[in-house]
Amino acid sequence: MNNTGICLAVLALGVLALAGCSRESADWKSASAADTTEAYQQFLQQYPKSAQSAQAQARIKQIGDDHDWQAAAAADTRDAYEQFVAQHADSKWAQEARIRIENFAQSGVAHGSAAAASASAASVAAGNAAANGAAAAAAPQVASGPASAASPGAPVSASPAAMAAPPSTPVPSTPTQSSSSKPSGHAARVASKAARAHFAQLGAFHSKERAEAAWKKLEARYPTELKALKPHVVAGNSKNGPVYKLRVGMASSSDARSLCATMKKHAQACVAVTA
Repeated sequence: MNNTGICLAVLALGVLALAGCSRESADWKSASAADTTEAYQQFLQQYPKSAQSAQAQARIKQIGDDHDWQAAAAADTRDAYEQFVAQHADSKWAQEARIRIENFAQSGVAHGSAAAASASAASVAAGNAAANGAAAAAAPQVASGPASAASPGAPVSASPAAMAAPPSTPVPSTPTQSSSSKPSGHAARVASKAARAHFAQLGAFHSKERAEAAWKKLEARYPTELKALKPHVVAGNSKNGPVYKLRVGMASSSDARSLCATMKKHAQACVAVTA
């Protein structure tokens, strides 16, 4: 083969290589534009040794993490977040999931205390009802005292004069407990309960800046639900480090639960808390 033939062969190989590179580049642009797991997987099947392989695999993992995180946030349960951490321990969302798991644990303690207080209140109410029932039962017995002296079978009747006349033996009135005689401890508990603040917690973040940025996004996304509400960023510590909780103040615990129920319909995390 003369020099001309060799040059033509080299040129042909160069053209084929250039065409292959152009096709790979075009396919990568298509996969990036689609930005789906299926598109990247198809690219890897066609070009397993491509320079873009590592980037395609990283993007596939990130898409899976984001999808599972959205599902966990939509469910907004402790089990959902724990399952996410188990499957994606190195995800960028893993720390956020751990913080929310801890928030659920803290909320569980608060709810348990509230339940105990409710049970105590129910016990007190039951005791008061029993006392009132005993007093009501005693009243007819006193009133029937004079009637019991009448002969059996005689009709029970009373003249207006007899009804107006005072009884021969004064009947002691049943003592009632005035509000001033209630134990001071009970009054303190009532005052303490009234002073407790109610919040709807919309997230927990690693920094105050992230919490404030999240509020701006939420306020713009849900103007009707969050109208006239004031954000509160509460700093605290957790076993995973500092945490900044984004909360909005509510008039009552029922209002906080109602807002959270509405926000969860939009797949937005929300927990009613009392401080």
